[in-house]
Amino acid sequence: MLGFLVRHRRMLLGGAVLLVTVGLLVSTGPTGSGVGRSVGLLGAPLQVVVRGAVDGVGGVVDRYLLLVGAREEAERLRREVADLRRELASVEEVFQENRRLRELLEFRSGSALPLVAARVVGRSATPWRHTVVIDKGRAQGVALDAPVLTPAGVVGRVYQVSDAASRVILITDPNSAVDALVQRTRAQVVVEGNLGDRCRVLYLPRGERVEVGDRIVTSGMGGVFPKGLFLGKVARVERRPGEVFQRVELEPGADLRRLEEVLVAVRPEERAP
Repeated sequence: MLGFLVRHRRMLLGGAVLLVTVGLLVSTGPTGSGVGRSVGLLGAPLQVVVRGAVDGVGGVVDRYLLLVGAREEAERLRREVADLRRELASVEEVFQENRRLRELLEFRSGSALPLVAARVVGRSATPWRHTVVIDKGRAQGVALDAPVLTPAGVVGRVYQVSDAASRVILITDPNSAVDALVQRTRAQVVVEGNLGDRCRVLYLPRGERVEVGDRIVTSGMGGVFPKGLFLGKVARVERRPGEVFQRVELEPGADLRRLEEVLVAVRPEERAP
């Protein structure tokens, strides 16, 4: 019904005008004319009905136009909200990146090691290898076995290097082994990758005291990592009957699953100007 009234509103309005005109002509005829009185009596109700229909159609059309306008306005506001959300996400991303870079710069300025900042641009595609690719290479002074760090702890070491990029093996890779020591007791151990998010602490004798939360740092042996770099904390200790060494797990200090920027230690004579 609504669609019919909207589609034929011009015809209805024209008919209403015609009827009203006829009614006016008749009503202005001779007062005693029977035809005038008859047409006037018959036309009056019809004029009321038609006028009501015309007013109704006009009101419906007005409401329809208002709804269309409101819908368009709502769509415009939705687009503006979406644009503002995208802009807010971009601003938040820039803020987070600036915070990470500020931490790297503060750590580098307080370190005795010559460090070069690098961005992680790739990651190993298989779960059996824990490696990342960084955007610094020989041109920036990066060499094989260069230690890779974050302010939170050791990440790993460079094991492949090209002019503009390098591949880093993480301390959680099963092919990684780092000479280390328990900072509190000075017990010598080896931290080895375990294909998960944690590392294994090997060769800790059963009689050595170690507790959950103990800090493990590099020992300086092996010629790769300088002494005293933070590797992580002891997360689990197990002593099994008949076994010579304790089973110890280490939680790395650096979040190796969310690496975005790192610092690479370079030799002073190879450091890029």
